[in-house]
Amino acid sequence: MPDAEITNYPDILGHITDGSRYIVSAAQVALGVRPRVVRTGRLFEAILLIQNMSDGDIDVTATLQLPETDLKKKPKRFVAKSERLLVGLRPAEVGYVTLPITCLPDTAIGDGYKLAMTVDVKALKKADRVRLPEGGGAVDLNLLSPGTVDELAALKKAAYSTVRRGMFGTTTLEATFGVLSAGGVGQIADLTPGWVTLWTLSDHRDDRLTLSRHADLIYTKLLPALRREKTVNALYKTTQQRFERSGYSVYPIEAHYIAKLLAAVLEMANPTENVFDHLADETLNIAHLLKRGTSLKGTLPLPSWFRGMLRAVEFNPAAAESPISALTSTLYDDLLKDACRLAFKMMARVTGEKIGDEADVEEYISALIARLQAPDTVLRFNDVYMPLVIGGVILFDRACLPSEKLGDSLNEIGRALVGRYPEIGTEDRATYTVVEKVIERARQKYGYQV
Repeated sequence: MPDAEITNYPDILGHITDGSRYIVSAAQVALGVRPRVVRTGRLFEAILLIQNMSDGDIDVTATLQLPETDLKKKPKRFVAKSERLLVGLRPAEVGYVTLPITCLPDTAIGDGYKLAMTVDVKALKKADRVRLPEGGGAVDLNLLSPGTVDELAALKKAAYSTVRRGMFGTTTLEATFGVLSAGGVGQIADLTPGWVTLWTLSDHRDDRLTLSRHADLIYTKLLPALRREKTVNALYKTTQQRFERSGYSVYPIEAHYIAKLLAAVLEMANPTENVFDHLADETLNIAHLLKRGTSLKGTLPLPSWFRGMLRAVEFNPAAAESPISALTSTLYDDLLKDACRLAFKMMARVTGEKIGDEADVEEYISALIARLQAPDTVLRFNDVYMPLVIGGVILFDRACLPSEKLGDSLNEIGRALVGRYPEIGTEDRATYTVVEKVIERARQKYGYQV
């Protein structure tokens, strides 16, 4: 793959080493000693940073080579708990090997010590490059977890070497360190040999590269799979199950209108008609985003359901061909969030009713999703109708199946609303009034009568 076309994931290793690296097959590596100045009688560690340059799995074998003598020619002054470690890295993964070493109490002090690490890298399958030889993309600390940011800061304090010992044969990196007197007895840390992961594809929160990487698959497989004839029935069944599980037995017509709203959100990802739709939300239009490219500054304005789907496709590209299973399970709540956001925007546009500013809307949506997820919460009228059923009725003539008769479904939701009246409390009356308005407006649009 030409370098200009590759996906270039963040250069975590380069961030730690200030750009230094040595390339071994599909990996970029650097060798460090922590601490740089070792105390006699204490443990220290050899660190091998490894950054997978490919989108395939690799195995890395790190073999430690210690100084055979100290500066006074005394043998075996350095003892390792383990001198060899085999680790498997997932696609694009970054992390480091730690091999603890004991510096014996009578080791000669000085600054001329060298240890080495032989590095063998084996690609488990043919793979494409996802980082350039000179490193990956810039590291945005705002997109990393606080724990990872702290770990990177700690690693940056160590000194790293990319100096190779010898010109031929296996790749062996060499690093220097010094030894000082311990100056008394201190607490000795129990360092364990092992592997520490710093970054994987699941940690990649900037969706530009993931979107660019799978753009063709999304456009040719995922978006066509979101047509209403493939989504409405599945979303209808899941909606009935989810709301009934939360203690509110929804009428079939209520689940029908919620499913229509969810299906409309998905279809807005790839509109079939190239005409202006005053009820559409441009942030839901994934096809348009793909066409204009992903070079926007700041966070990409992606729907919640699509962010989750990107993760699923990154993990398993086959998910793009059959997205319904994810949308009716792990991504259902994300889709509900997007549907609620759209419904509130449409409601304000059509009826003039606003729940508040953007922060108020997000707080309301978060509380609604939390109630849906809580095992001991019983939903109320407001939870079902505001804004989900209202949004579905506003979009009543969208996401229609061939067998649907719009007049009949509008009359049915009207009768369902009347049937809900006995459960309406003071806090529900404003919502009830809004639902009446949008149902009447929908009837008048095509002259439907009860």
